[in-house]
Amino acid sequence: MGIKVDTSLIHANFFFCDIVGLSDPTMSTKTQIKKITGLMNCLKECDAFKSVPKESILTLPTGDGMCLGFLQGPTYPLLLASEVAEKLTEYNKGKIPTETVRIRVGLHSGNCFIVDDIQGNKNVWGPGIILCRRVMDFGDDGHILMTPQLAEQLIELSDEYKQYIKPVHDFTIKHGQTMLIYSACGDGFGNPKHPSKGEAMRSKMGEEVIKRQKTTLYTQIKVNLTIKDTDTMLTHHNRFYEIANKSDDPIYHVLHGIATDVEKYSFNDLNIKIYDENNHDLKISSINVDSPDCKEFTTQFNEPIIKGEKARTYTLEYDVEEPERYFENAFLIDCSYLELGIEYPKNGKIKEPTLYTINQESDEKTKSDLEPIIENNGGNEKRTWKIEASVKGQTFRIEW
Repeated sequence: MGIKVDTSLIHANFFFCDIVGLSDPTMSTKTQIKKITGLMNCLKECDAFKSVPKESILTLPTGDGMCLGFLQGPTYPLLLASEVAEKLTEYNKGKIPTETVRIRVGLHSGNCFIVDDIQGNKNVWGPGIILCRRVMDFGDDGHILMTPQLAEQLIELSDEYKQYIKPVHDFTIKHGQTMLIYSACGDGFGNPKHPSKGEAMRSKMGEEVIKRQKTTLYTQIKVNLTIKDTDTMLTHHNRFYEIANKSDDPIYHVLHGIATDVEKYSFNDLNIKIYDENNHDLKISSINVDSPDCKEFTTQFNEPIIKGEKARTYTLEYDVEEPERYFENAFLIDCSYLELGIEYPKNGKIKEPTLYTINQESDEKTKSDLEPIIENNGGNEKRTWKIEASVKGQTFRIEW
C-alpha cells in the first residue's frame, strides 16, 4: 500500500525572529520564560499582527522565538519587524541588561507546505521557512535581514523602501552556495552595523577579466572625475561604458570594482548608482568584496546583450574622497576609444592635473604626451584627454 501524505503547497511572506542570548546556560528557566512571554506580548500588540485575519497568518513557535507566515502582501513582515522593535524598546526601558529582550529578525518570501502532524493538527514546513531562518542566523542583535526575493519586491513597490533596504554582502547559505543578503534599517529599527558572521568574500575579478576578454569589446569608455570638495577631496566618479558583444553567448551581467584610499567607507556609503542606456537602474545581484579599500560587485543587465547589438551602454556613478589626489585605472578589456576627464574648482587649492601612463610590471609612471582639452565653466575648469586607439592592457593615472 502506497504512503499518502496530505500536503498543500502555498506561498507566504515570512517573519522569523529569535531572542539573542536566550540559550546562555547561566540564565535561569524563569528568566527565559519571562523573556519569551515578553516577546510574544509585544508581537501580539503590533498592528501588523492585529490587523491581519487569523486565517491569513501561519504561526510556528520555535522555542526561543517565533515564525509567522503572512498569506497577504509582502509588506507585513517588514512592518511587523519595525513595529516589534519599537515595542521592545519600550518594554526594555528601566530593565537591567539581563532582563531585556533583544532579537534578530529574518524575512523572506517563499513556499511552504501545510502538513498534518502526528496528532492531526495543521503544521507548516518547507523551504520558505528554512531559508528565512538561515537569513536570520546571519544577524546580530537588532538586525533585520532579508532575502533578495522579498527585498526586490518591496523596492519595486515604493521608493520609500529604497531608503532603508540596502544590499549588504554575499553570504554562504548552504553547500558553498551564496546569496546576496539585504538589511533593513531606519529610525528606531534595524542595526546599521555589518553582520559579523557568514560573510563570503572572494574576488572574482581575475576570472571575470579572462572571460570578458573573450566576449566583450568596449567601443568607448568615458571616465570623468568631479572634485566636489577641495578640502576633503570628495570626488564624484562617472564611468560611462559603450559595450559590444563579440561572442555568440549573451552577456547577462557585468562585474564592477572600486578602489578607495579612505577606509571608513562601506559599500552603501558610496552613493552608488548603475543604470543603462534607458536610464533604468541595473539590479545588484552580488556583493562579493566589501573591504575597507576595495568594493567588488555584480549588476545584471535589464536585457541581455547579444552579438551585433548597437548602442548598449551602462554608467556607474559613486562618491569617494581622494585624499592622495590621484586616480588610477587599469583597462584590461579591449577598448577602442577612451576619454579621461577631471573637473575641479579654480580656487587655487588644486594644482594642474597631469596624466601619466603606468607600467603594469614595474609600476613606473611616465608623463603622457597627450595634450588635454581645457574647458572653463564658471568657477570650474575641466581637462579631458582623448585616446583614439586600443588601450587594452594599459593603466592611466591622473594626479592633481
